[in-house]
Amino acid sequence: MAHDLTKERGSQTELDSFHTGQSYIVDELPPGRVDEEQVKQVIRTIAELILRIIPVRLLNTRDGKIYTGAALKKKFEESDKFRSLLVLITTESTLEQKLFIREVVRNFFAYVMLSHRWEDDELAFENLKGASVYDLPTSRFHKVRGFCRQAARWGFDWAWVDTCCIDQKSSSDVQESISTMFSWYRKSALTIIYLSDVTTSSIQALLRSQWFRRGWTLQELLAAKVIQLYKKDWSPFYPHAPFNHKDVPEILDALQSATGIEKKYLKDYLPSVECPRMKLTWARHRATKKKEDEAYCLIGIFGLTMSVRYGEGDKAFSRLLVQIMRHADDATLLDWVGQPSSMNSCLPSSPRYFMDVPFKMLHAVPEAHHHSAMSFPFAAKLVYVLKGATRRARNSSHVHRDNNANQEPRGDETSAAIQAPQIMRRRSSQSPLAQLLENPPRPYILTAEIHITVPCFVHEVQSLFFERGTNSYVCHANGIQQFSLFTSEDLRICVIGHHSPSGYLLVRPWDPRLCHALNTYHSGLSLLRQRLATPFFAMLLERSNRGRFRRIPTDRRIVARLESLPSLTYEVRLLDLQ
Repeated sequence: MAHDLTKERGSQTELDSFHTGQSYIVDELPPGRVDEEQVKQVIRTIAELILRIIPVRLLNTRDGKIYTGAALKKKFEESDKFRSLLVLITTESTLEQKLFIREVVRNFFAYVMLSHRWEDDELAFENLKGASVYDLPTSRFHKVRGFCRQAARWGFDWAWVDTCCIDQKSSSDVQESISTMFSWYRKSALTIIYLSDVTTSSIQALLRSQWFRRGWTLQELLAAKVIQLYKKDWSPFYPHAPFNHKDVPEILDALQSATGIEKKYLKDYLPSVECPRMKLTWARHRATKKKEDEAYCLIGIFGLTMSVRYGEGDKAFSRLLVQIMRHADDATLLDWVGQPSSMNSCLPSSPRYFMDVPFKMLHAVPEAHHHSAMSFPFAAKLVYVLKGATRRARNSSHVHRDNNANQEPRGDETSAAIQAPQIMRRRSSQSPLAQLLENPPRPYILTAEIHITVPCFVHEVQSLFFERGTNSYVCHANGIQQFSLFTSEDLRICVIGHHSPSGYLLVRPWDPRLCHALNTYHSGLSLLRQRLATPFFAMLLERSNRGRFRRIPTDRRIVARLESLPSLTYEVRLLDLQ
């Protein structure tokens, strides 16, 4: 949408210089007067600008036919509004009032969008080539006819329906429509929500509607500034409500209850990659007819662009996640349970595998922040203030290693078989945990081959066996309390005492929230150790032959805990997941 606005501003600059760039024979006109062709050219230029940012095709609510490109411009030039502008604008001063011209043209092309759930037999683009929705009597056209009639009652000449205003046989048409659909809904004068399974004006009936279970309707609800709800018979859900149903408190409460989305986002949502995991959970209970649409219906919500490739399956959602991860350093995107993507085992294959909230790190963040993930840039700013204190501490005293009897073995001893680079170069006066405070890593690093490098605290799995009574694996990793693991995969059994590595690692991904609000070096280091000692979300990894690792899919979240307080030598390593 921002791109469209920039384009519009650039074109506006062209308009501002339009008048000075023309030469006319002024001897035939009185001073200050303009001829009709000058007026027409300015109006046409403004109309072309507006046509660039509205849907490519529109249904005319009066005659029921589809118009596109030149046909839309011709329809405008045949209108009373176009002729009125020609009569009103006779001087250079009035011609320069381009805002007035723009408003008249914009009002002419004001359009209404339909938000609905696709059913078995929908009206398609090829059904309307040269035909009118009002002339075709079959029941297939009932929905579109009712929509056009309702839009016309509100005084709008133009309407858009995804079923018949997109040429599904044209890949370029599909690509453009999906890429700009959020913007189209945002710029619409009204979005009509058709609830084909609601017959009564009750909140209970509204909450049961399948409209809330479709993927594309999430984007449509968030993008539209003005909405109206209609029942199956095309009667208004609230007959005496204001024009915008988002202004009705009872309806807004119902929308929040049905979607789990806060009212502030329902009222005025701005596309961004902020709080990505929260936004992905908005779609976890929604279904799409095509697997790829699980990703495509979320593109506009995040304000991203990506190519549309029907037939790629769950790779579409993986590509969307990679796009999000390139803009948002949010460690909670790794916290999911379910089937991995075929592109990378570190990524889920669907938004439904994100649980309601990310795992809470006990005492890691203030209570007010338990449900939100802090991005790496913000964490880095907080940690920046520690650098001066850290340097002063190193100059004034030596950082001693923890000699506790229960001290965990050194990181390089617990993970000797892991061939992976360390996060940073060690300094003789600084422990690995202290380095994390001064220079915390990003929660993940993306590569061109869609390999994801994740900084992790690493623990070698020492024993793993299947327990039939619980239908789970009992796992023990070095330095970790024994825990149960639920997975549908058949894992290799290993027992304590064998000298060869098990092939499995239990890892804790680094989370920048661990560094939140650590104000001084010494107290910060102590608090970081306490936070690391609390239960945490973990991943089970399997070594591959190429030095990379595969994440083992689980049916439940792995929650692990250290056997004792971590030592100062507890360190983060970079692991390459594929």
